[in-house]
Amino acid sequence: MNEENKGSGGSSVFVWIGALLVSLLLFYALDHMIMSMQGLPLGWDLTTAK
Repeated sequence: MNEENKGSGGSSVFVWIGALLVSLLLFYALDHMIMSMQGLPLGWDLTTAK
């Protein structure tokens, strides 16, 4: 392996981790928005708040 392939492989891992984090954040935000429109607030663990 040459140095060019080594460097790009490391950065692609960060791209995948970043994409996963953004997806999770959007999932939680969308879930909270939909549930709040229905009048059912959620806790951070996605159970209904008391």
